[in-house]
Amino acid sequence: MADDQFTAAQLKQNIMKKLGNTSPFLLLLLPVFMMIILTLTVSTNQNDAEIVIKPAKTSNTIVTKATAIFK
Repeated sequence: MADDQFTAAQLKQNIMKKLGNTSPFLLLLLPVFMMIILTLTVSTNQNDAEIVIKPAKTSNTIVTKATAIFK
């Protein structure tokens, strides 16, 4: 039991020494990178059937709507 606590304390000390030499800026960015990876993995696992893109009927409707916006 005492050996387990000693090795755990030794591991924690080694990890803290390595983290102490790491830039705080990189440590703050670590959760950001993890959220980006999580978001990408969740969004790529969705069904493609849910995403439906309706094509425009004619290019004339796009032009008239665009001109109406800019007027």
